Amino acid sequence: MKVLPILAMICTALATLTALVFCMAMSANSTSGQIRAVKLWMGGLSLLGVAGIIIGVLLLRAGSPGWATGVSFAPVIIMALILGITLLA
Repeated sequence: MKVLPILAMICTALATLTALVFCMAMSANSTSGQIRAVKLWMGGLSLLGVAGIIIGVLLLRAGSPGWATGVSFAPVIIMALILGITLLA
């Protein structure tokens, strides 16, 4: 059952791209300090997404598709929580 981890990785890639687009949209009329903060957030979200995908691939190659699915989908949950907290503030 290697389809589920691959779908989780695709979902993570799309969630990362969506988060980056939201960050770019937020920085449209910002000061230089705010733009720097948004760039740091974009870097952190990118690293989170890429790390989830890379670790998922490594776990999939190691023969544990269950862990690969969980690790690959974890960034999506974290990004959704960040988006929810941001929208409440």
